[in-house]
Amino acid sequence: MSQNKPTFRLLPTLVVSIGILVLLSVGSVLIVNWIADRHIVREYTSRLIARGLSAEERSLREHLDAAVNQGDFIAAAIGSGRFQFGEPALADFLSGTLAAAPQVYGLIVSDPNGKALHLLRGTAATEFTIDNFNVAADSQFAAFADQIRTHKHPYWGAPIYRAPWQETFLNYFVPIWSGDTYMGFAALGITTRALSALAKELSDPPRSVSFMLYGHDRVLAHPLMTEGSPRQSENTSFPLLRNFGDPVIDNLDNLPPVRDIGLAAPVGVLAREPSVGGEPYFVFAREVTDYRELPITVGTYFLKRAVDGPIRLFYWVTILAVGLLGLSLVVAALMAGAIARPIRRAAKGVTAIGKLDFDEVLPLTGSYFREINTLAHSFNAMLDGLRAFGRYVPRTLVTKLVKEGRVGSQTEERVLAIMFTDIVSFTSTCEKMSATEVASFINQHLSLVSSCVLQENGTIDKFIGDAVMAFWGAPGRIENPAASACRTAIAIQHALAADNKCRVAEGLEPIRIRMGIHMGPVVVGDIGTPNRINYTIVGDAVNATQRLESLGKTIDPDAEVIALVSEEIFAAARGGFQFVERGNHLVKGKQESLKVFQLIGDQGDGSRPRPG
Repeated sequence: MSQNKPTFRLLPTLVVSIGILVLLSVGSVLIVNWIADRHIVREYTSRLIARGLSAEERSLREHLDAAVNQGDFIAAAIGSGRFQFGEPALADFLSGTLAAAPQVYGLIVSDPNGKALHLLRGTAATEFTIDNFNVAADSQFAAFADQIRTHKHPYWGAPIYRAPWQETFLNYFVPIWSGDTYMGFAALGITTRALSALAKELSDPPRSVSFMLYGHDRVLAHPLMTEGSPRQSENTSFPLLRNFGDPVIDNLDNLPPVRDIGLAAPVGVLAREPSVGGEPYFVFAREVTDYRELPITVGTYFLKRAVDGPIRLFYWVTILAVGLLGLSLVVAALMAGAIARPIRRAAKGVTAIGKLDFDEVLPLTGSYFREINTLAHSFNAMLDGLRAFGRYVPRTLVTKLVKEGRVGSQTEERVLAIMFTDIVSFTSTCEKMSATEVASFINQHLSLVSSCVLQENGTIDKFIGDAVMAFWGAPGRIENPAASACRTAIAIQHALAADNKCRVAEGLEPIRIRMGIHMGPVVVGDIGTPNRINYTIVGDAVNATQRLESLGKTIDPDAEVIALVSEEIFAAARGGFQFVERGNHLVKGKQESLKVFQLIGDQGDGSRPRPG
C-alpha cells in the first residue's frame, strides 16, 4: 500500500459534493425520476407477486416431490429383492422411509395378491401405526390396484376421499416391477389438511391469504381447511370454489382484471381485482403444469390497501423529494460505493473471523479516505495476528465452546463416548522416511482421521504423535454419543481403505490402525494453569479406552483396521451396527476384565471387513 497516496476527510468531501449537486439538480430531475420511479415500482410489484407465488409453488413441490422420491425409493428396494413381503424388516424399512418424508401422511405397500402393509403417521413426526391391509376388501383401493397393475411407471392417481379420516388424499401410485414380473405397488398419500396447513403458514391474514385449486373450480388447500371441510365426501373430493365460503375468490374466473397502473403481474399469472363489502383486493394465481395428472393452481390475494397504499405514498414522496435530491443521490451512491466496498469486505471478513475461518479473509486495500485507510491498516494487522493465533488453536473446539456458552466455564462430570486411534508399527514405518516425509505423513493421516471425527460432531481432544484422542457428548450434547463414535470408526475404516489403495498404487506400504471406543463418566472442562488452559477430559474411562486400543495388537495383530468397543458402547449404540464378541479381557491398570466387541461395519455396509 502506497504511503504517499493523497487522502481526504470523508465528512467535508461528502458535504461539499452533495451540496453542489443538490443546487444543480433542482429542476431537471423531476420528470426523469418520475418515469424511473414508476418503472421501478412496477418491477418491484411484479417481482413481489412472482416471489410470493414461487414460494407457495416451491413449498407445494416439496410436499409432492417427497412422495415421488420416497415412492421411487421404496419400489427400487422391493423390486431389487432387498426386502420381501412378509419380512419384519420391511415394516422397519417403510417406517424409516416415511420418517424421512414428513410431508407424506400415509403409505400402503401391497404384494400382487392384495396383501398390504398400511402405515399412517401419528401425532409426532416419527410415530406411525402399522397394520395389515387387504386391498381387495377396500372398494376404493381395489379399483385403483387393478389400474396400477396396467402401468409400468409411477403416476399421480385420482384424489380419494377416505371416510374413516374424513380427508381427501392426493395419491402417488408406484407399480413395482422386477423385469417383467409385477411385484405389487406402493401408494403414498398427501392430505389436503397438510397442504392447507402449508397455505396457512404462507398466509398473513387479513393482509394476505394463500390458497391452492384443483382444476379451476375446486379448492385443494386453504387456511379454512386446516381442520378439513364438511363439503368433502366420496362424491366430492374437493369443495366447489363457488360455495366454499371465501367471497374474495368464489367467482375467480369472472373477476375484473387489475386496473391499477402501479401493478404489473408477471407473464402467466392471472391477476384480478375484486371488491368484497367495499374492500378492494388483488388476486394472483398461476397454474403448476409439470405434474401432469394434477391440475393444480397456486394463488394468493392481498388487501389492496396493504399493497397499494405504500405505493401511492411513495409516488407522492418521489415527486416532492426525489426531484430535489435525485442527481445528488446518484453521485452520493457512487461515493458511498467507494466507501462501502472496503466496509463490506471488512464486514464479510469479520463474519468469517467470527467463525474462525481466517484463511477465507482477504486483506483490505487502501482508500483515499483517511478513516477507511486507517481501518484497512488496523484490520490487516489484526488479521495477521489472528492467522498466526489460529494455527495453534483448535478452531472447531473454540466454535463449539462459544456456541455452547462454555468459554471459561468450570469442569463438570459427563458420560462421554471416547475414542483412541493409533497407527500400527508407526516407529518402523517412519524409520524409512526423512523428517520432512514423517511430518507430511502424520499430517495427512491426522487430517483423514480428524475429518471423520468432525463429520460426526466429535471433539478432538489432542494429537499424541500419530494417535488421535477424541470424544462425543461435550461441549455440546448429542443424542447418542456411542452411535456417533461407531459411525466415525466405520468412516475411518472406509477412508483408510481408500487411502491405502492410493498408497499401494504409488508403491507405498498400506497403513494399519487400531481404534478403541469406550463410554463412561469423565470430568470435562478447562484444565490447566491460568496461562495455559486445555479443554480436555480426565478419568478412568480415558485410560480404559486407551487400553482397548492397545488390545487390538493381541486380538488381531494383522488387521488393516481393528475397532474394539466396550460393552457400554455395544449396549448404547442401539441398532444399525455389526459387532463380533471378542470375550472378556484383562487390560493393564484394570482389576476387572472388560467384555470386548469388535465393530466390523454397519447394517448397510455391503463390503464391511471381516474379523480375523
